[in-house]
Amino acid sequence: MYESGTAVTTVLRTILSSAFTGLLGLDSVQAGQFLLSRPAFVGTLLGWLNGCALEGARIGILLELLYVDFIPVGGVVPPNGAAAAAAGVLAHAAGGLAPSLAFFIGLAAGRAYAPLEMRLRAARSSWSRRVEEQVRAGDLNLSRWLSSAMLAESSALAAYSLLCAAAAAALAAVPGVGLLYPGTDFAYSLMPWLGISGLYFRFRTQAYKKG
Repeated sequence: MYESGTAVTTVLRTILSSAFTGLLGLDSVQAGQFLLSRPAFVGTLLGWLNGCALEGARIGILLELLYVDFIPVGGVVPPNGAAAAAAGVLAHAAGGLAPSLAFFIGLAAGRAYAPLEMRLRAARSSWSRRVEEQVRAGDLNLSRWLSSAMLAESSALAAYSLLCAAAAAALAAVPGVGLLYPGTDFAYSLMPWLGISGLYFRFRTQAYKKG
């Protein structure tokens, strides 16, 4: 009975976390841009919500260090930090995987979300003609288009986060998955140094440009 109640609580927390991720993801482009969609914030928030605040913060901060130097240029869509943090934290908290493996799942999930985000942007671009016709007709009320775009973006990210959590839970049930942990633990231990070295070279380059 206790295990059943714990499972229900985990599922509810996972659904709630995915919904929060979808809302926070809007901050990156659609609304606000208050850095609420950054992996450091998303990881810490979801970690606290799922009872693993320290690991959530660590996963989010490490993802932040790796993503902070990614500069989107032209039509390039960067890895989604919110999706990465959510997938990583939920892979650990809901999926039951070790933090090291959960981190790399999150890293891959953030990159894998980019094509989906590109398709969402392309779909919104197809609305341009209808929006233009509406404006020409004298109707400047664009709230329907804005709300539709935000709903689609939020729902897609929430569903993606939930799917990643389910995939992580399925992976955790695979016999022998623990054999991966020594390798992922070692690689995970190197991530802070990799992130810090990236920041060092970035700041050094900026210093040379100013000089």
